Amino acid sequence: MKRTFVIIALGVVGVFVYTITLLQYTYISSLASIFHSKFALYFLTGFFWLFAVLIVVRILLKPTYAYNKSYWILIIVLNPILGVFLYFIFARDFQTHRFWKTRPLIANKAFLGLEETAKIDYTSYKFGDVFKYIQNTTQRAIYEDDTYVEILDNGDIFFPKLIEELQKADDYIMMEFYIVKNDKIGKKVLDILKQKALLGLDVYLIYDHFGSNKHLERIYMKKLKKAGVKIGVFDPQTVSIFNSNVNFRNHRKAIIIDGLAGFVGGMNLGDEYNHGDPKYGFWRDTHVFIKGNGVSSVQNVFTKDWYYITGNVLDKPLDKTKILFPGYFCVIESGPDFENGLIKDVYLKMIVRAKKSIKIVTPYLIIEPELMAVLKIAAKSNIKIELLVPGKHDFFTVGFATKSYYEQLLRIGVKIYEYTNIFVHSKILIIDDTLASVGSVNLDPRSFHLNFEVTTIFENQAVKDLVKSFNVDLTKSTNINLEDWKKRNIFARLAQGWFNLFSPMF
Repeated sequence: MKRTFVIIALGVVGVFVYTITLLQYTYISSLASIFHSKFALYFLTGFFWLFAVLIVVRILLKPTYAYNKSYWILIIVLNPILGVFLYFIFARDFQTHRFWKTRPLIANKAFLGLEETAKIDYTSYKFGDVFKYIQNTTQRAIYEDDTYVEILDNGDIFFPKLIEELQKADDYIMMEFYIVKNDKIGKKVLDILKQKALLGLDVYLIYDHFGSNKHLERIYMKKLKKAGVKIGVFDPQTVSIFNSNVNFRNHRKAIIIDGLAGFVGGMNLGDEYNHGDPKYGFWRDTHVFIKGNGVSSVQNVFTKDWYYITGNVLDKPLDKTKILFPGYFCVIESGPDFENGLIKDVYLKMIVRAKKSIKIVTPYLIIEPELMAVLKIAAKSNIKIELLVPGKHDFFTVGFATKSYYEQLLRIGVKIYEYTNIFVHSKILIIDDTLASVGSVNLDPRSFHLNFEVTTIFENQAVKDLVKSFNVDLTKSTNINLEDWKKRNIFARLAQGWFNLFSPMF
């Protein structure tokens, strides 16, 4: 039996090698028709094959899961020239080694020294062990009974609240978005920043170059700078083999006003988030408004990002105003620099602790094996799992990839709801209707490993409002039934299967 298995295995390997060799022969023959000199052809092919071999060796030596390696190895082997270019542009690790010289305060995690050090009673509330885990794992502060949290559903609630708080500012404003636009709502908010800067307030604005640059008018941004608004652009993007950060984005949405008020969530600064885009119409999203001691941690995240961009430390005192609001609260971040995977680890811990229910809202669903495993265990433990995803997608590729996970989830008992003809951009996780996360984090590898993200974790009265909102959303959604889903046409299956292959790259 073993001998038969070995013979079959060798046969499969032989067929694979023969196929690859044939493909490469065809590939080199096509290049030969372009180059007049055979020497140039052989030199170029050999050069890229050498690079390809070195990259494959490097990938194999990485201590990561096979699914993170296999597709890159396949791309490089099938087409070494294209594969080498794609790898250097999209797959290189974030270069942290230079931080020890250029950004030592980040490399040494000095910003964690600004976090609250008050003694916390982790037995006061049900999920104290989760918050203890967060503090031990991330070294971020845990706030107890001193931070007010309010749920802001959709742009028509968020933007008026933001404008109201901005108008109150009398010392400083710190604002950070992945996407900033000079459209109607964008100018309305940015004009307030300009007015406040002209009045002498310190106003800081961070936006991600990849997410925002194509939406900004240069003349308008120059006027903002002239008025005194200090602008930081996160990693200006150039598609080049010399730019190692082209695949990394600052996806955070965080605002701090005088250290007294803060905002964290899913909404960016643009008309579509305020229901003003004719393509999407109503845009479902969620933010949280924070007052009290916990605002310090939001400011700490912004201060670190400003230092990352400019090399300058913002010398603004962390306000320690406390507002009585029973429960735990914390702000955690993740990013490819020195916090890779922290939010993902916390989410896994939260899901493992569930006893009754798990509620998830995400616009993009690309499930990694460990997340699928804990959801499967939870489902088999009779925990009710409800997943809300968009009924309309902003990118059809991610839409197909998201749908490719439906059958696996439905088979283990997860209830999937599509918001009827609406794009849902909220990023929410609720455990047992008691513990929740609201922030900028999607349930996909990009958010967990490539993007710079931030989220709030809280166990307080605000969770009840979040649950009510979730239940209202379900009444406007379509429940996906396993038997009906299995009847989808062959073309949909093929498209979903195809984009699932590349889903780790999204």
